[in-house]
Amino acid sequence: MEQKKSIEVLQNKIDVLTKFPDHNPNPVLKMDLKGTSLYSNTAGLNILNAWGIELGESLPGPFLEHVASGSSEPLEYPVGASVFLFHIVSVPQFEFVNIYGTDITAKVALVKFPEQNPNPVLKTSMDWKLLYANSSAQFIPQELGLKLGDSFPDVFPEHFLQHKSSPLELEIGSRFFSFHIVQVPEFDCFNIYGTDITAAKDNEQIMLKLAKYFSPQVYESIFSGDLEVKIQSKRKQLTVFFSDIKGFSELTERLEPELLTTIVTDYLTAMTNIVVKYGGTVDKYIGDAIMVFFGDPHTQGPKKDAVLCAKMALEMKGKLWEIRKQWHALGIAQPLDIRIGIHSDICTVGNFGSLDRLDYTTIGNGVNLASRLESNASTNQILISEDTYMLIKDEILCHKKDEILVKNIKHPIQTYEVKGVKEELSEPISSKKEGFSLFLDPSCSEDVEQKRRALEEALRVLNRMS
Repeated sequence: MEQKKSIEVLQNKIDVLTKFPDHNPNPVLKMDLKGTSLYSNTAGLNILNAWGIELGESLPGPFLEHVASGSSEPLEYPVGASVFLFHIVSVPQFEFVNIYGTDITAKVALVKFPEQNPNPVLKTSMDWKLLYANSSAQFIPQELGLKLGDSFPDVFPEHFLQHKSSPLELEIGSRFFSFHIVQVPEFDCFNIYGTDITAAKDNEQIMLKLAKYFSPQVYESIFSGDLEVKIQSKRKQLTVFFSDIKGFSELTERLEPELLTTIVTDYLTAMTNIVVKYGGTVDKYIGDAIMVFFGDPHTQGPKKDAVLCAKMALEMKGKLWEIRKQWHALGIAQPLDIRIGIHSDICTVGNFGSLDRLDYTTIGNGVNLASRLESNASTNQILISEDTYMLIKDEILCHKKDEILVKNIKHPIQTYEVKGVKEELSEPISSKKEGFSLFLDPSCSEDVEQKRRALEEALRVLNRMS
């Protein structure tokens, strides 16, 4: 019997000793009941070094206090820049304590990072129920009317499904936030990281307001750094465009200011949208008049620039019919007719003005000639110079017109009228029936309005006949 007991005691001692394997990758320490370190495996020595303790010296006070408290919970304690979780196991029969350490630095960082993050961090379950909000995010659930366990607004899951990699921008209360939604399948949750972009949004609104004072090309060139904001100019091949409304002065005398403002704004907006479509630079508005140029700050080459300008002018002319109907709906009987002049030349373009205020524009005889062509144009006519004609003649159908004399230019200027884009012009339409005859030549753009009114009247008669 005594031999059996001796064997059991020996076996217990062996079991205790096996708790301290030197090859255990995790730290294993042993201390006596007074807190003195008795043993450490290789991994544990790194911990002792971090604490500045050698074997035989006392371990930090919290370890002995933890044993005295009788707690079965592990002890979380720092080791240098890391954090370890220590399981403390008393072995009273041998009057020492085994200490098993586990590095939980990464886990602690995951837990503490959101709380210490100055930006909002929220967590939801996989079915989008709110699980957590750090201190910086507390106001967000309040603004959204959420409590822990409540479902997030549909805009979050919908955005994640459609745009996983792009942030979601939302107005929360009086502020704007950009939310990055990250799925964390390992923990069955979504992390939502918020960034306050209110200041950026305010700046964006300011930029949008400033953009209304520049053409898109100039605005983009300034803020991309392509165009320096200083007094400078250069000589460059441009195609310059002028247009104005015929009889506008008479119109200003007949209409109330509010109505006049409305129709001019609608007209200029429609025309400017066409300018932007073709890549022109709006130089300025002078009442109802519009000055545009092609070739700076971006160019597609003199020929392509001139062709785009001519196509733009044709589309503007075509847009008049729609705007006329709007005028008639407002009770304005006066017809809407315009004149257009275009000239291509070497011009001086750049920033002009004072040190405090700059105007991005183009100047020179080429600009003056484009203006003179516009003033010499007939109603709804696109009148161009021979310089422009030579650049566009392969793509744009033009008819030769009279020569004109222009102030400060000694020789007469040969002019041409733009008729249409060659590839878009169809064959003549011809139809002849009993009591009906029609012939339409698309290349002849004279008196288009009278022809349109005749066709509309014919349609009304045919509708009554049917």
